[in-house]
Amino acid sequence: MAEFKTHLTGGMITGISIALAGNLFLGLNPVQTCAVFLMGSAGGILPDLDSDSGKPLAILCSQLSVLIPALLVDRISRDVNNSPEFLISYFVLSYFFINNIICEIIKKVTTHRGIMHSIPFAFLCGGGAYHLFMPSGRHMAIAAGAALFSGCIVHLVLDELESVTIKFGVIPVIKKSCGTALKFRSSSGLATAFIYILTIFLFIKIS
Repeated sequence: MAEFKTHLTGGMITGISIALAGNLFLGLNPVQTCAVFLMGSAGGILPDLDSDSGKPLAILCSQLSVLIPALLVDRISRDVNNSPEFLISYFVLSYFFINNIICEIIKKVTTHRGIMHSIPFAFLCGGGAYHLFMPSGRHMAIAAGAALFSGCIVHLVLDELESVTIKFGVIPVIKKSCGTALKFRSSSGLATAFIYILTIFLFIKIS
């Protein structure tokens, strides 16, 4: 398995590549370009939500606890008075709910190199980003979705590359972890079905 810094670097390179392409070919403004870069960077570590070590999961949970409420605030505030007391209550409660309840549930129910280390999970993340950024326009949604999806795929590819080592400088040796990252299903049929159902539902909603 590749190290956390390697995954983050891969995500950042992916993010800046897609961000620059979006700026040049889709006409994204500087703020949108920065957001796309951040999506790619987040994608580079997102599959480690099921990580056995505490650092990637802690960082991801902290990021998601801020990003998700921020992305949804406009939609939620349509039905309520967008007052200071609402915003304070909304952001504080959302942060604690995601960071202390949702992420704790994820820790309990996921296994490392499970369905979150898979191609359908990358599609789910990309589709989710596309849907969340649609209020900013189709071009921004495409760039954000592509960045998050690509960041996840780069993560999986890096893990697979780490599953092959070279002995004596010339002999390739395949580790047991080979094939556990860049895959279409996990050992849990229920988890696999759940991700596929969510992904299909999301893409139907998008279309």
